Amino acid sequence: MFLCRRLVLSSFRSFSSVVKKDPSLDYRPLALQARVDFLIRLGDLDTAAKHARLSREVSAQHNAESTVTINQTCQAIIGAMCEAKRYEDALDLFHYFYRVSKITPCYGYFNHIIKLHVDQGRLNDALNLYDSSLANEVTKSLISKGLVDAGRQDEVMDRLDLPRWRWFSNLDWNANVYKQPLLEALLRQGDFEMANEVLGDLLGSSHVHGDGYDVVAIFSYTYMKYSFEQGKEDKAMHCYSLLQLRKLTKATVVNALLALLLKYGKKTEAWSLFDQVLHSKEMDNLNQYTLNIVVNECFKIGRFDRAIQIFQKVKALKLNKNPHVVTCYRNIITRLNKQGILFEAEHLFQEMCSHELVSPDVSTYTSMIDAYLKAGRTEDALRLSNKMVDAFVGQLARLACL
Repeated sequence: MFLCRRLVLSSFRSFSSVVKKDPSLDYRPLALQARVDFLIRLGDLDTAAKHARLSREVSAQHNAESTVTINQTCQAIIGAMCEAKRYEDALDLFHYFYRVSKITPCYGYFNHIIKLHVDQGRLNDALNLYDSSLANEVTKSLISKGLVDAGRQDEVMDRLDLPRWRWFSNLDWNANVYKQPLLEALLRQGDFEMANEVLGDLLGSSHVHGDGYDVVAIFSYTYMKYSFEQGKEDKAMHCYSLLQLRKLTKATVVNALLALLLKYGKKTEAWSLFDQVLHSKEMDNLNQYTLNIVVNECFKIGRFDRAIQIFQKVKALKLNKNPHVVTCYRNIITRLNKQGILFEAEHLFQEMCSHELVSPDVSTYTSMIDAYLKAGRTEDALRLSNKMVDAFVGQLARLACL
């Protein structure tokens, strides 16, 4: 029966550009978006792509207010294809949505494809696709990093249209994220005088609050990372000691610092930062990725009990009302199962099933089923397999028959 479940799921793979509309389904933009998102979470990217292609007709039938939703649907399936390393399918969908169907693009609509080109060493293709009038800060960050990695940082200045002395003068998060690679370029080129001047100016801005101080922190992170890579641990930690951690507001910055400190063995400082973020009323800057970073560290050092304690504490204090906590459940359940700690995984899975905001996804179901089979509990594996089928496959079968 368990094998049949796999065959049922695999039988729905039918990636096709031919789309038939089912009159019983809602094809308004929000409904289509929800359906595509569901199929992506389920892991059936082919059926999700078939439905996403209906954005062409939906776009023609709805007003400009729906443009953002339609673009989000298109970006979701393109991003999912890239994450699954199905790059040709991602390129095909991008061409279909924005060249063949001529869906009105939103800012940053080409980010997934630009990243694809940059990651695969096709910088010129990324630059040909780049359009400053539709670029957002993510786009600029991708292009900036690609140019710097290729040793073409002077072109970054041209695209930013800023003289050298104004590279880092604006303490605004969105305006500075894409300038971070420029500091990396200064360090790589050995222009330490300019790099130290930039860093000194930023760290001296003790009056900066809000997003501005996160810019200070991310540039400090860049300097720390370079110093660690060069074996200059003292310089890296001196830079870290100058940071005023209580001013951090963004989880992305906290996560970057946490991961860097743990990578280079600065565990005391990493756990101190985590505890400060967890217990501070002012620092509401912890997200699901923060929790996964520390849980993974506990597993790395064999402290499985500690991982469970931290998971429950963080969830209760910061994430219980956050629907993204589903990724944290999936992460810790999967890791517990890999370690053969089935009792604790089972408890968390049951807790997940009763949670008001989240429910198990296919990956979590599969992890539990595989763990039951490994433990010889075939009846429990069959029971959970049937439960997963009831939860997902009935709807998937109807959607896949278009």
